[in-house]
Amino acid sequence: MRRRIAIVGLAVLAAVVLAFSHEALSPEAVRDFVTDFGVLAPVVFAGIYLVGVFVPFGTTVLTVSAGLAFGPLRGGLLTFGITIFASLLPFAVARRLGQAWVEARVGGTRVEKWADLINRNAFLVFLYLRLLPTLPYEVQNYIAGITRIRPLQFVLATVLGIGPIIFILAFLGDSLTTPGSPGFWLAVVLYLGALLAPVVGGWTLKKMGKTSLLQRISGGEETDRDNRTPP
Repeated sequence: MRRRIAIVGLAVLAAVVLAFSHEALSPEAVRDFVTDFGVLAPVVFAGIYLVGVFVPFGTTVLTVSAGLAFGPLRGGLLTFGITIFASLLPFAVARRLGQAWVEARVGGTRVEKWADLINRNAFLVFLYLRLLPTLPYEVQNYIAGITRIRPLQFVLATVLGIGPIIFILAFLGDSLTTPGSPGFWLAVVLYLGALLAPVVGGWTLKKMGKTSLLQRISGGEETDRDNRTPP
């Protein structure tokens, strides 16, 4: 129990320190700090990123910083690799400390039906969350930990859902050296497009009369079948 409390305490402390030190999380400040370490800069950046996964929107700033510090390709690849590993940290903490507690309190309540729907469609739920700018990426890791999604499914949803946006953010970070340039505006357009594409795609499928991903996640089809009266 003491070890669990210590883990949670350290995570909260790191989150508070970083949250109140927002100036230190600016892309330019992170670049200047890590590049001072020379060849060890990627290692230092990885350490900062591992702490940043506990802070809402912290990894977004850090991904932009990676592009600014290492370039779009190297920065994107570095951040992508770290992200897959780092996302498992809050996931594991939530699963170890929170899953049993949540399930014990949800069981027998009205929430249990919705929790069951999420658990039965866990991969689609978190793939959709990764694609959509709904909840902060860091918060999603905790939520996934208290569901029954398997770790491999969680990793796959993370790879497919955030891979493109990571490289776009790294490209955006690299373009901050020349704000207002064609490359900068291309990065902005790509970023906005990545955020809007899942929304527009879901709306288009719905207008075409096809079953959207969101409908499948919510269990709409299953609910409809359950409500049908037998012939």
